[in-house]
Amino acid sequence: MLDAGTKKDLFNSLVYWLSRPYVLLLAAAFLLMPSSALLQALESGADFLNMGAGARAAAMGSGCTALASDANALYYNPGGLSLARRGMSLTHAELPLEGGYDFAAAAFPVGKLTGAVSFTRLDHGGLDGRGAARESSGGFSASDKALGLGLGWMAGGYRLGAGAKLLSSSIAGYSASAVAFDLGAVKKLDRAPVTLGLAVRNMGSGYKFLNKRERLPLSVSAGAAVAVLPMVNMVAEVGRQVYDRRTTVSVGTEYGLTGNLALRGGYAAGSAGGTGAVSGGFGFSMGAMKLDYSFSPFGEFDTTRRFSLSMGF
Repeated sequence: MLDAGTKKDLFNSLVYWLSRPYVLLLAAAFLLMPSSALLQALESGADFLNMGAGARAAAMGSGCTALASDANALYYNPGGLSLARRGMSLTHAELPLEGGYDFAAAAFPVGKLTGAVSFTRLDHGGLDGRGAARESSGGFSASDKALGLGLGWMAGGYRLGAGAKLLSSSIAGYSASAVAFDLGAVKKLDRAPVTLGLAVRNMGSGYKFLNKRERLPLSVSAGAAVAVLPMVNMVAEVGRQVYDRRTTVSVGTEYGLTGNLALRGGYAAGSAGGTGAVSGGFGFSMGAMKLDYSFSPFGEFDTTRRFSLSMGF
């Protein structure tokens, strides 16, 4: 424990917070998941809920649980909504097989509360149907959508938030719907340029197609953001996809070349194997308007490019 004569610099502050009993309990619960009950579920559906939001976060390895502070916080961590100004963000990504991904969000601060709304759409493009003997049975389409609402507020030095999403999915004439919930918290350390974030996303019973139910991709993320210099940010994050039994670790950085231009890079690795994924991009701002671009792997053989436009109003 720090006494009154100890200098509370960056290192001492980190040691102090990481040594708290509740931090150790949270870390133990985080690392021990899934439990024996969760092991009964091998994988989840609705994976479009893991595709990210803005291009800024994607360029930094998508590790923005502690950094998100605009309308996109509704996706990454609703606890960051209380930092958001009035504004909106639009993101588009082209996917293989003529597919496309779109995410839109808007934040509305009112007094000490900040409300937010989002819309997500994934178009899987044209898909080929196959019969039992692998013969062609014609083409079909598939898409996923989500309408989200969230609220962020300040409580005792912590920034807290909650969100709800109405999900719908359709494939080859069949459709299903579900409701998901998110919770998040953000804490800025008093004596260090460090922000900590924790988020639980996609809690819900899942889709039910015909007689089969697909679990939602329940995930828990814990991260930190460090303002190394006024123009340099670094992020690190550990995420656990509970039902898929997969842990991801991501790091990223953002370097402001000037007041209007920023370069970004990131790296993400998962427990499922592979060599990890390198991402990058840049951002350009002009007044209340910001344009962001990112590139990141899509599977093992393709690359996803995202474009985001953000503006205040």
